[in-house]
Amino acid sequence: MLSGSDTVYVLRYFDLIGRAEGCRLLLTAANASWTEEHPEWPAEKANQPFERLPVLVERSNGDEWILCESLTIERYLARVFGFMPTDLKQAALQEQMVDQQADLVPAFMAQLMATDDMKSKQIDEFNTLLDRMVKEHGRILSRNSSKQHLFGDQLSYADISLYAFYKVYIVYLKIYQSNIDEIVKPKLTPEIINLILSIEKEPLLAPHLSKCDSMAAVLTSKAL
Repeated sequence: MLSGSDTVYVLRYFDLIGRAEGCRLLLTAANASWTEEHPEWPAEKANQPFERLPVLVERSNGDEWILCESLTIERYLARVFGFMPTDLKQAALQEQMVDQQADLVPAFMAQLMATDDMKSKQIDEFNTLLDRMVKEHGRILSRNSSKQHLFGDQLSYADISLYAFYKVYIVYLKIYQSNIDEIVKPKLTPEIINLILSIEKEPLLAPHLSKCDSMAAVLTSKAL
């Protein structure tokens, strides 16, 4: 662990799940000293690196260091707090999965905003990527002896990222597309659902997840 006990963090983001949930979960799992700020937007936009959120501010021994971009922040925290393997190849496998998940964001927005003549094509492309991602999660899980984790037998960056990924697509994105959960949930295998629920029960994540709506009721509902 690189950060000392005197290190504190500030996570700047909007007051919603969005792109910062993985960062929140990593900071929580690490038992880091951290707070969250919700900048006035767009009034404070020009004060942020690249005029974007989320932003991580790290303060230690009188020094302040600032980092932008959600996945960059996640990887930094995962390495600092030991949730990423030190072996470069093993770490790359987890990062590869996370990058594949990120590919769905533009695909989701494309089908949401598509004109009538392109709507069907964009929906098909999104569903193809989603099917591929669910299949990849299942493949990774099937190769691990522990069915409560994607890699190894302890909470990892990949586990946290997977949980945040499905939380975004089953809970958060309903504000943009009310039936997105009905599209995603039927694609999930029992093994992946059990993995999500296992991660949700992880004691290290309880300080944050205890304040959030549980995914358990949603994933185990009869509508599934």
